[in-house]
Amino acid sequence: MSILVLSVVLIAGLLLMTIFTKDLRRALETSYSVEAFYAADSAMEWQLYGYFNSGVDLNEINPKMTNDTSFDYSTSTNQIKTIGIKGEVRREIATNF
Repeated sequence: MSILVLSVVLIAGLLLMTIFTKDLRRALETSYSVEAFYAADSAMEWQLYGYFNSGVDLNEINPKMTNDTSFDYSTSTNQIKTIGIKGEVRREIATNF
């Protein structure tokens, strides 16, 4: 009887731990999402500055991220796309001309 009760308590504990772990991860990813978005926004402003000020070397004014975020970008003739990265969260901003 005690093994049955301990098994039920163990299963209930594991179920609650799984639920709380998912909620904690979502809470962390929400704040990471905001930071990733602002990293993408900073990279977009950097790219737009270079687009509208031809003759500016963008490598000289590369944005420095101080909050463990990074960015990636791609440009084409009519689109600029930037991706902000924080942990495993990625947020993208695209501008079409």
